[in-house]
Amino acid sequence: MTDGLRPVQGDDGPLTVRGGVGGIRFQWQELDEAVRVLSLLATDTGGVAVALTFLDRDLAELPWRLLHLHPPGGVAGPSYQAALAHLDAAWTSALDNGRALAAARDRLAASLAAYRLADAAAAAITGSARARHEAAARALARGAVRGGALEVGPIGLRGRDAGTPVAFDGTVAGLVDRLAAVEAEDPGTFEVLRAGTAADPVYVVVLPGTQEGRIRGPGSNPFDAGGVAEAFGEDSRFTDAAVLEALGRAGARDGDALIVAGYSQGGLHAVNLAGSGGVGERFEVQVVLTVGSPTGLHAGGPGEYLHLEHHDDAVPRLEALPNADGRHRTTVELDTPVPAPARREDGSEEPRGPGAAHSLENYAVGARLVDASDAPSLAPASALLATAAAAGTAHRYSFTATRKPPPARDAGPPTPRGPRDGGSRLNP
Repeated sequence: MTDGLRPVQGDDGPLTVRGGVGGIRFQWQELDEAVRVLSLLATDTGGVAVALTFLDRDLAELPWRLLHLHPPGGVAGPSYQAALAHLDAAWTSALDNGRALAAARDRLAASLAAYRLADAAAAAITGSARARHEAAARALARGAVRGGALEVGPIGLRGRDAGTPVAFDGTVAGLVDRLAAVEAEDPGTFEVLRAGTAADPVYVVVLPGTQEGRIRGPGSNPFDAGGVAEAFGEDSRFTDAAVLEALGRAGARDGDALIVAGYSQGGLHAVNLAGSGGVGERFEVQVVLTVGSPTGLHAGGPGEYLHLEHHDDAVPRLEALPNADGRHRTTVELDTPVPAPARREDGSEEPRGPGAAHSLENYAVGARLVDASDAPSLAPASALLATAAAAGTAHRYSFTATRKPPPARDAGPPTPRGPRDGGSRLNP
């Protein structure tokens, strides 16, 4: 029975696709619909059998009626008997087909019930683990902030580009290129692209990964390690406010279509923004793309979610849980060759580590394979991206984000010091 519920997609060379319209959970929805249709067909076929019964009764009365209207011998005996036989065969066939349809419906419903029972048990275990991991992640992030190890707080913006035209081809690889462009900018930079058309604009928010560089001037980089704590412990509320401000500066209005793309830490913010009461509530989130991000604890929201993860990249598995599957949530695991480690001066190789697998250069190779794939689960997000890039170009609004320094505390009047030896220390 399990053969009938295998995903219609799986390994596609170096790609493994899970979830989406080709995933197992969407197939269950389709099978539910099949149960409903089979039930309707069985009922309709039963109705045909009943109608044939009435027709048989009417045909049986036909000789008696004809005898009253025509002289004896006017009824064609062989033709009449053949009609009765055909009618009886049709009635028998309708009954058999109705029983077969009902039996198929019952078997399919029973199979679905069994699978759902097993899945519910697995989901309960996974959900419990997800809740424990989420609570632990939040507690760890908030503890690091309270202890002063990491910093979070309100974010200020300094505008950079304002409407500069850039190429935007509406592909996954094109979005990864935009992530690379943001990563190449000064620390703290993210961008908003205005794509689509003048009548139907689509805004694209591009968020970088974790950065170590310091911001020029007062304040710190909100995309440093503290940004990870904000994503886990604060649901990205400061980043959400900053992105809302950036969208407003780029001309976005409530209800406009939105695409959010994030690399590493930026992917954490992307999923938080899509489900927030700020960005997610005020805009129509169409696509969320994450690249090398640990998003297993995050639930999907409106729009299409596409997660790119590499088999050798440890970062997406930091949460120790896979992304949940759903009709609108697709995870692509890449198994492309990772660039060889660099060589030391003595000729030995550097430790492989997660660096090469986590690099955007590595994910750019996988993104091109995603664009070339015909896996059904990739089609919805690809179609939305292509529609957003109908013009072939976009206008870029870039910003330097700075975590505002905390307000200086008022020290108040100096506290008088007491004498060290317990005696008086009055000045003459």
